[in-house]
Amino acid sequence: MKYILECNNKKYSNKDLIESFYKLGIQKGDTLCIHSELVKFGIPLLPRNEFLQTILDCFFEVIGKEGTLIMPTFTYSFCKNEIYDKLISKSAVGVLTEYFRKWGGVKRTNDPIFSFAIKGAKEELFLKDTTSCFGENSVYDVLTKQNGKLILFGSKIAGYTFSHFIEEKANVPYRYFKNFSGKITYENGKMECKNIKYYVRKLNENSDLDVDKQVAILKSDNNFNILNFSNAHIISINMKNYLEKTLKALKDNPYCLLKE
Repeated sequence: MKYILECNNKKYSNKDLIESFYKLGIQKGDTLCIHSELVKFGIPLLPRNEFLQTILDCFFEVIGKEGTLIMPTFTYSFCKNEIYDKLISKSAVGVLTEYFRKWGGVKRTNDPIFSFAIKGAKEELFLKDTTSCFGENSVYDVLTKQNGKLILFGSKIAGYTFSHFIEEKANVPYRYFKNFSGKITYENGKMECKNIKYYVRKLNENSDLDVDKQVAILKSDNNFNILNFSNAHIISINMKNYLEKTLKALKDNPYCLLKE
């Protein structure tokens, strides 16, 4: 056992974190998609890399070799007219995701806008090429088919990118397909031109996601399992149910997720 965090004069250990995962129903063999915001948890008591590695070790302690860990490593490269280099392009969505993608044995998807880093028993299922960021064979698509769990690690209000996958599936009227093109550099150094579609917001009309409305749909389905840990929260959400209930809500009212 080692202490990893301190908040309000209380210390939290790796054992405490593992116990929290079990309380949330995370178990051996699970496929987890982790969206993280570490800053809210408190003060790390370990050197940076050891702290990040310990968090990863805690996840794998619970899901085991049979499990699969997935994290977003979004770069938005083609949106910025940049080359997407699978080895070099940094994740723009947090220090844990950047550490994870550079960890040994981790594989990264080819999506030049919304890439993911993946390690585990089912990793190969998530590495297929897609024509749309959130379309068929995208990471979010496969997660729903593999009974994956979305884990919000540190925040209640960030990490709902999955809702955009559902908006595309529902063909909501306030978004449209936009084509992006650019170059990808693969692990072997080979460079290739690629086109990909992204179901973007119509900026000239109301298209802002209201997270509270999305959370309300999840809670109405008892699909928002939340636990306090240190000074923040850990949340577990079943992604198949997330898809089904939100899709139904959007079919009843295509604007139900938007801010007033």
